[in-house]
Amino acid sequence: IAGEPVAVPRLPGAPIVDGKLDDAAWADAAVLGPFVDPSSGAPLPKSPVNAFARIGFTDDALWLGVVVRDRSPVAPFGRDEVDPHVWGKSSGVEMMLQPGDPGDNRDYYELQVDVGGAVFDSHFDDYNAPITGSGAAKIFGHQDWSSGVERAAFVRRGSFYSVEIRLPWRALAGARVAVPPKPGDVWRLNLYSFRDGQRFALAWSPLRGQGNFHRSARFGRVRFVAPQASGATRDSR
Repeated sequence: IAGEPVAVPRLPGAPIVDGKLDDAAWADAAVLGPFVDPSSGAPLPKSPVNAFARIGFTDDALWLGVVVRDRSPVAPFGRDEVDPHVWGKSSGVEMMLQPGDPGDNRDYYELQVDVGGAVFDSHFDDYNAPITGSGAAKIFGHQDWSSGVERAAFVRRGSFYSVEIRLPWRALAGARVAVPPKPGDVWRLNLYSFRDGQRFALAWSPLRGQGNFHRSARFGRVRFVAPQASGATRDSR
């Protein structure tokens, strides 16, 4: 993807995970978005899943907050269900994360959180691989991997919801690059908002006809930086 990576700052402290994104710790976070049409990259301000995100890190975790203008979000799963198919029935957000900057689709992670706090998370060896089984028993990637995320959502009916996510670095300990990342390290990441079986969906970095949501060559790029280099804002590519 052309252009400089987005600068992701070290936060001055750990936010309270309550879904509201109103902690002072979020003030210097990078802003990603607004999200765009996943295929073309066109702005869709009237989309029912119009969204933007904030992102930062601390010594022990990656922090993500997403605000989605979904006026009537749906969350049919229990918060503690194991890997429910959030994308099929929920209003939710998704993060695709490839530690490092190879863009080769090897060794990447998928994390979905719905507005009720249900989580689907998995680790993939390569583009959409492995996928095993069929029907209700179908397994996407290595679903035995657990992100261990802390998460919370805040809903203002008729207006929006926001999701706050803390992904501990220890969950990525098996990555092929240094974890936690060092200042200056570049990783690949993409974000999505969706509802109604992804009939409505937006992306931070559009795919431009190069595959589905898993195509790491179309992920955005983020650079982890020291606090004095923070405050960067970047629209999607």
